[in-house]
Amino acid sequence: MSAVRPEIKPPTTGPRFLAALKKLAPHKRYALAVSGGRDSMALVALAAAAVKKSGAPRFHVVSVDHGLRKQARQELRLVADTCRRVGLPHKILRADVPLGKTGIQQAARDLRYRLMAGWCAAQKIPALVVAHHQRDQAETLLMRLARGSGVDGLSGMARVQKLETAAGNLQILRPFLDTDPALLARVVQRAKFDWIEDPSNHDTQFERVRWRQAATLLEELGLNAPALARTSANMRQMRDYLDAQMTDWLQAHGGYHFCGFYCLDRRAFSRLPTLMRLRVLRAVMACMGPVKFAPPEPSISHADGLIAARAHGGHTLGGCMIRWRGSDIMIGREAAALDGVPPMPLVRTGSVWDRRFFVEIRKGKKAKAGLFAAPLGIEGLRLLERTGLLVPKRVPRCYLHVLPAIFDARGLLSCPVLDADSACTVVPWQPDTPNLPDIGVMAGW
Repeated sequence: MSAVRPEIKPPTTGPRFLAALKKLAPHKRYALAVSGGRDSMALVALAAAAVKKSGAPRFHVVSVDHGLRKQARQELRLVADTCRRVGLPHKILRADVPLGKTGIQQAARDLRYRLMAGWCAAQKIPALVVAHHQRDQAETLLMRLARGSGVDGLSGMARVQKLETAAGNLQILRPFLDTDPALLARVVQRAKFDWIEDPSNHDTQFERVRWRQAATLLEELGLNAPALARTSANMRQMRDYLDAQMTDWLQAHGGYHFCGFYCLDRRAFSRLPTLMRLRVLRAVMACMGPVKFAPPEPSISHADGLIAARAHGGHTLGGCMIRWRGSDIMIGREAAALDGVPPMPLVRTGSVWDRRFFVEIRKGKKAKAGLFAAPLGIEGLRLLERTGLLVPKRVPRCYLHVLPAIFDARGLLSCPVLDADSACTVVPWQPDTPNLPDIGVMAGW
């Protein structure tokens, strides 16, 4: 007789909330994203109950004033007053740039996460907890279904997400994704908290609001939040399986070249099913491109078709340069993606350059002030070759042009990737990649 799977209790008490966070990502400090709405105020209530437990982590409440409504400052005072009453520290972050008149929700989201990522980094807080719940997950699934999303999109929001922002990376935790929002409402009511009703929650110009208003009809047809959450869970299992298959294939047939691009075995790639070919391209481009997110699937499908149809060639897509010849497919940064990127001043502690390299002054080396990193470029490569520096002859020059080089006010000093005597060191920097192996110096390169 099979064992009955125990029911998972929702994290709607202090101890369960602590247990959920510990299961997702155990830390000694957490930030809580609180807008003042009822769902996010449940975070304040649960954190206030949790901190009374022995060995509990520290919680810091953070709110963002987007500058969109005059009432926002007064509303956030409610959050501040509530936090003061329960003994939780609270910080309000103000918008530092105006938001445009179109794409407001996405722009506000980007602003919000950038400000919170910067604040968390300054405070050395490793994770931000948000109050997305089961209904939010269901709405996300419906919106992505309407756009024709595949397995990844229909997996919904992740419980643990590493988000890249202009202010740095941010770990986001969502402990309520399986929780009915009605239970969060009871948490707030038990705590006797007030909350804010954001008028944008009823503005039908926003897609999420329209789906929310259609919920009653959808539930009559069986498309309720629990059913959609189960679909997301099934899609996540499929996504995880495909990711594991892709990682195994990459370990066997691909690798990262020290000159800053990724190389795939073209013959092995051509034998993959279409679904897996597109997945491989998407994963590598998300790593090699200027942003973490790969181009849309139709664009990647077009690139895949070009690779199959032509014996050799090149194609730019999503800030990447894709080159193929013989048995190799190479994916690296496109030079145009670095146009307008300002030079990066060098500091002793090192800095991430172009999402691809970590650049720092070599330990034990005396380096003068005013050094900065910028792309080597066509002329820079020619200059180094005239001085006698040997470069890998079989590496396409387009990938050498986008390597980080060291400059001062008078001009080019070195390219650390190609010059072991440089005063600086450069190592690959690839956060959250699908375990891309390092092929080092390939035979014949």
